[in-house]
Amino acid sequence: MVGLAAAALVARVTGAPRGPELWIGAFIASGLPDLDIVLEWVGLKGPRYHRNASHSLFVIGALALGVWAGLGLLPVQLDWRVWLAWLAALVSHPLLDVLTTGPSLGERGYGIGVLWPLGRKRWYMERPLVDQTTEWESCRSLGEVWRGLKPELLVFGSVSLVVLVLALVL
Repeated sequence: MVGLAAAALVARVTGAPRGPELWIGAFIASGLPDLDIVLEWVGLKGPRYHRNASHSLFVIGALALGVWAGLGLLPVQLDWRVWLAWLAALVSHPLLDVLTTGPSLGERGYGIGVLWPLGRKRWYMERPLVDQTTEWESCRSLGEVWRGLKPELLVFGSVSLVVLVLALVL
């Protein structure tokens, strides 16, 4: 939701066309950093993989440049302002993770590697905006997942919805 709100705001400011490619691309971009959980499915587990390289601003920058270059090879032209909105959705993900990760997770290695590979520090907030204390690995039911997600959804979902509506209406 935050990624869509970021994309809507950038689209509004830049005057980007608001077609399906904007929304589908922003939705995909906002979730891309968490694809690192696929590493767990192939047997690589632990905090050193999740929220590290895929959340790095350097990796995201390289990915953004690669996508920009690749889009030039397609027979259909994409407006640069749509690409910029996608980038806003993509960058919102690791920044939001930093703002919602507190010391209980950060000190155990679950901080965010925003400067990887130049720095090994895992970033987190001493006082996160939403104290995310849920350890997702320990969730055994949808009810437990919902209880862990509810505080973030209430805070960021509400704000994102307001930003999204204002960006679309004004």
